[in-house]
Amino acid sequence: MSIKTDKNLWSADEISNIFNLVIENNWQCNSLEIDSRKVKPGNIFLAMPGTKFDGHDFIIEAIKAGATSIIVKKPYEEFRNKINIIQVNDVYKSLILLAKESRKRSNNSKKIIAITGSSGKTSTKEMLGQAFSTLGATFTNPGSFNNQVGVPFSLANMPRNINYGIFELGMNSFNEISFLSKLVKPDIAIITNISEAHIGNFDSINDIVKAKVEIFDGIKKNGYILINSDNYFNEIKKYTKRFSKKNILSYGLNKNADIRLIERVPQKNGQKIIAEGFGKIYNYNISLDGQHQAINSLAVIGSLLISNCDINKGLKNLTKATLPAGRGNKYNLVINKKNSILIDDTYNANPSSMIASLASFNEIANNNRKVLIFGEMGELGSFSEKLHKELYDYLIKYNVAIVVFVGNKTKKLYKICLNVIDCIWIENFSNYEEDKIINLIKPKDCILVKGSRHMKMEIIVKKLIAKFKGK
Repeated sequence: MSIKTDKNLWSADEISNIFNLVIENNWQCNSLEIDSRKVKPGNIFLAMPGTKFDGHDFIIEAIKAGATSIIVKKPYEEFRNKINIIQVNDVYKSLILLAKESRKRSNNSKKIIAITGSSGKTSTKEMLGQAFSTLGATFTNPGSFNNQVGVPFSLANMPRNINYGIFELGMNSFNEISFLSKLVKPDIAIITNISEAHIGNFDSINDIVKAKVEIFDGIKKNGYILINSDNYFNEIKKYTKRFSKKNILSYGLNKNADIRLIERVPQKNGQKIIAEGFGKIYNYNISLDGQHQAINSLAVIGSLLISNCDINKGLKNLTKATLPAGRGNKYNLVINKKNSILIDDTYNANPSSMIASLASFNEIANNNRKVLIFGEMGELGSFSEKLHKELYDYLIKYNVAIVVFVGNKTKKLYKICLNVIDCIWIENFSNYEEDKIINLIKPKDCILVKGSRHMKMEIIVKKLIAKFKGK
């Protein structure tokens, strides 16, 4: 689910009042945009400064694309006869003002859900979006727009006429989720799990817990919390004392969870799930693979219960949930006229998502030979060597036949595996190395490609698809 346009998302009068400016013309916009390449007629273009680019350098492109107005720090008098100029002191702060006003005007008419966690945010958001879309107009922040720019940008783009808004909140350090939660003001806050993702920016896993529970900072009065019962549950609960016990729900494998997974049956496209919530049994299917996705789907049951919605109607739509590129997408390859499976999980990697991905990989591969192309995990700091080495047990457990290790941080794990698993190590991709990897692949193989974002593991995915793509 991506940003839906609203013919009257923001009017000149509203912008005038929010920014305390005199705006001459009377106009309306249908969406905000911060990337000049994506501007469409009727958009407002915000000339956001960035670490690599400054939006002010792309004003002409935005005008040519049909933007109705531009929010800028400079006067740009030469363009006033071509476009509405909204001059402000700080473009980013202007975005925040629009986000706050968007949330304010939806205070009583919308149910807002916010999700955080070390992994599973996007897939949980996509399943929630599908479930709630059967019950009313639903908006989700697109892709992984979960940071200090992406969340306010998404919130400011939330249409007026929706019933449900669903946002994922990410972080790299303290105070980031607190800021985003106070902006979104969720009615329901979900923590999918806690792991060592970004631990290089912290001193301990307990610090990550503290950073994640910042999602509670913005919860509306009488709001609800959903927590994974299998993962640092007691540590998280310490931060929930100000909430009524009836407003704290747990979900997971734990037999004491309020919503628990009873059984799941992996299928060709997804899995069949039996779950129990507050004494009631739910049978449904989801389109996503792996036990971790089955557990994520329990948060959907919890959110539907809290919202007093038709739960079965919402769950029926989970077969339509899809994931953005690089999130476990499956491709059929044809090698020497025989089918193989490629799993593209290249968007990112941390220890818990790597373990979950390997478990899902094992199920999908079934009896086929398993080939893992594994790029190093980033942002682990002084914990990096230990956390990479710990993956050895899972490579053995899931009987991975061949591993291609990519990146310097995988080298010690490679050396541990060398006499036990058929494996090679490369520092990074090159045409020679890519050809070497492709030559390892055999008919009927199941191939998983995963690594941190900076490793650009999608390079080898594109090569494999180009060479072997089937129907």
